[in-house]
Amino acid sequence: MEKTIICIGREYGSGGHAIGKILAKRTGYEFYDKERFIAIAKERGFEGEVEEYLEEQPMNSLLYSIAMNYSRPKKKPFPFELVEELAAEKPCIIIGRCAGYLTREQDNAFSVFIHADMDKRIAAVMARDHINSRLKAKRKIEEIDEKRSTFRKEFTGEEWGQSKYYNLSIDTTHLSYQQAADLILYYKKLAEEAQK
Repeated sequence: MEKTIICIGREYGSGGHAIGKILAKRTGYEFYDKERFIAIAKERGFEGEVEEYLEEQPMNSLLYSIAMNYSRPKKKPFPFELVEELAAEKPCIIIGRCAGYLTREQDNAFSVFIHADMDKRIAAVMARDHINSRLKAKRKIEEIDEKRSTFRKEFTGEEWGQSKYYNLSIDTTHLSYQQAADLILYYKKLAEEAQK
């Protein structure tokens, strides 16, 4: 079966977003990141707590309660439905939002975690976010990583970044983003061949 859903989790500054864009360009798949999800949510008239999910913020008690009761037989909350509906519509690359967890039982999906050492991430964040202090960049990285870790734990009960929760883990410390995209597409090809 063709792998038509690629879900990317990432450490801040490791290049996950950029790699996702490269993959979208090379595959022709739709690209869903925070900005795209927020725009779609607003088009459909959903605001408030939905934005916490789309921003990968730790959830307040109401959305956390919904998440923890996710498996119960009732209508799923909009953020979960949005990821699942968009993934079902057409081949896509999904950045963050615990999409790998939501699509984990689908044969046409796989998840990737992108990480890198702190020095490379600091350099990337300083250049991309126009930060002129290594300390400020490091603090920003740690803050965002902590937010993502808490978000993942609250929503899934799983530890963020642990390789056992992803199909593929890639260290971009010594790889270009193009090379990381090559690895992901090679894994995709091998996984598809294995399912034939």
